[in-house]
Amino acid sequence: MERRPLATLRDIVDFTGLPPRTIYDQRHRGVGLGALAFKVGTQLRWDWADVDAWISEQKGQVAA
Repeated sequence: MERRPLATLRDIVDFTGLPPRTIYDQRHRGVGLGALAFKVGTQLRWDWADVDAWISEQKGQVAA
């Protein structure tokens, strides 16, 4: 299995179109995509597998 680099905040913003402030707010509230972030040193990072799973979950909520 090929590993992808961890996503940065810029990657998440570019991928989703969400503003950085929204991501930070979600992290603080413990909800949404922001809640999936973890720290590597002082920087927030996301595992792309978690991001993909979150996107799939969102798609399922729209269809329901």
